[in-house]
Amino acid sequence: MVPSNRETSRLLAAVALLAAVLASAVLLFPAPLSDAFFAGIVLLNPLFAAVGVAGAWTERTVVVWVAALLSVGLSLVGMLSIGLFLVPTALLLLGSAIAAQAAGPQSGVRERIVADPPSSRERLLRTLAGAASILVGVGLVNVGAFGQELFGSCARETLACALETTNWGAVGVTVLGLAAVAVGGWLVWKQVYVSRVLRRAGSG
Repeated sequence: MVPSNRETSRLLAAVALLAAVLASAVLLFPAPLSDAFFAGIVLLNPLFAAVGVAGAWTERTVVVWVAALLSVGLSLVGMLSIGLFLVPTALLLLGSAIAAQAAGPQSGVRERIVADPPSSRERLLRTLAGAASILVGVGLVNVGAFGQELFGSCARETLACALETTNWGAVGVTVLGLAAVAVGGWLVWKQVYVSRVLRRAGSG
């Protein structure tokens, strides 16, 4: 029996997580915390894969796409060093995202939108709020990540040294900025999707 697109998406995401965990184990063996910064970068791979699994199993296609694109970006950043270990996860997550896209939204989503459609004004205000959130987020990331150093230098990159030299204020601002960008992007995407559904239904 041929699996459905939804089942394929979930299967690929699960395999991506397994591949990410195995790659991390290989890269970090036998001293996982000998270089805290390297370990942090490596562990982003299974983190993104876990996000992809959550998105696939909860039928949140946009979450799967975000996880896949983040994984691809991580692979490109590490292309000259550890990228080969990260590529399988990125490709599997991309496959999961494509399958999730083909499967469509959660059952009943279109029906609920058409049954209780937001007004054009509401959609516009939410889109503007999303765009504003993205702009604020970009500004915060610029201040936190590019306006100052996030991490100090260590003679030996141990976990203790990394924690001691980290500029936690800048890290907090950067994380807040990334969260604002994510929320804003989700708001804009949601309104675009709602408008498309209403246009097709002849209610927009």
